[in-house]
Amino acid sequence: MARSEKPDGTPDGRLNGTPGRTPEATRKRATVALAVIGLLAVLVSAGSLATVPGTLADADAYTAAPACPAGTPRSGSCTTAVPATVKGTDHEFKNKEYLLLTEAGSSTVRRVRMAGWGPVYGAARTGDKVTVTYWRGEITAVRLGVTSQETSASPTSHWRVPVAIGLGALPFGLGMLSFLFWRRPRSSAPAHAVPWAPGVGVAAGALLGVIGACAAMLCGGVQQAFLITGVGIVPALALAWLTLRRMRQRMVRAADTGDIVPVPPTEKRCLRASVSGDVPYSVSGYGHLVVGDGRPAATPDPDGRFARKELPETLTVQGVRTFTVEEYAGWQPLYKYDGVVIECRDGDRAVRIATRRRDAPTVLGALAAAPTVTAPSGR
Repeated sequence: MARSEKPDGTPDGRLNGTPGRTPEATRKRATVALAVIGLLAVLVSAGSLATVPGTLADADAYTAAPACPAGTPRSGSCTTAVPATVKGTDHEFKNKEYLLLTEAGSSTVRRVRMAGWGPVYGAARTGDKVTVTYWRGEITAVRLGVTSQETSASPTSHWRVPVAIGLGALPFGLGMLSFLFWRRPRSSAPAHAVPWAPGVGVAAGALLGVIGACAAMLCGGVQQAFLITGVGIVPALALAWLTLRRMRQRMVRAADTGDIVPVPPTEKRCLRASVSGDVPYSVSGYGHLVVGDGRPAATPDPDGRFARKELPETLTVQGVRTFTVEEYAGWQPLYKYDGVVIECRDGDRAVRIATRRRDAPTVLGALAAAPTVTAPSGR
């Protein structure tokens, strides 16, 4: 199955004339998908952060709530203290701790979820006398002696989850949207400047998002969470800059193919290489090239023992270069950043051989020095 090409020699994503997805179409689909994910993350962040002022207002109202006069309903905005007795404790999966309480004058056992292990839940024993605090009809705190612990119904920590979602999703979403900048068409940009830059932006956004989410869940207030996240921008950007700088230097070195010269193989070797072109020896799934054993031959066997398709003597080398933007979609995952393309001609047909940079000299040497295998004379 030969891989067909456009008139200009670039792959059109089809095998044996069967329509397929072109690299350009794959690139556009990926860009749209990442843009949608980024926008959704930003919208989720905005929606979560929009609820924070309401949770803070409830927390302030609860903190400033006065004690209720005698006879006031427990559903009011003031606080009511009610004595109770501990009947036991309960623990569920995912850190859900409950106190089992019976209020004075009642035989009903209430199951109150506490805010973490805390000082009261960890110290409470069956039969202990405690005082529960009601606010707006919910038990918001339990006091044991001089120690008090908030319950999950207390509004004092309700800001944590929306802030964690907001600070976690926003940098990640902005990192995803950076693909719109890095993946936009830029004819003047070198091929090696495109593939890895968007990933670094996403990684930096994800790192900052983790910092923000952890700060929201662990620090003492909203201002501290935003402050820690703001400080986290520095190491996130520094890490992104250092990574970009290192990878840019690596890619610039990879783009320089002037030092790749033919080195004839001295023994049989099976190298990772892909032959692309409208020729019979360009076959889907043939990802290796046998050299040093007669004519170079494409094969799907990593050991080069079967299904070999020889490259003909009419194949001539035109030059060596790094991957283009379009070629990265198919070849970069196989050959990483040190991959190169050996451009060849077989008559009037363009043929490209993709391989690792360190294997390119051997492939060139094999193409230049390979003998023609002849049948034995029988003597």
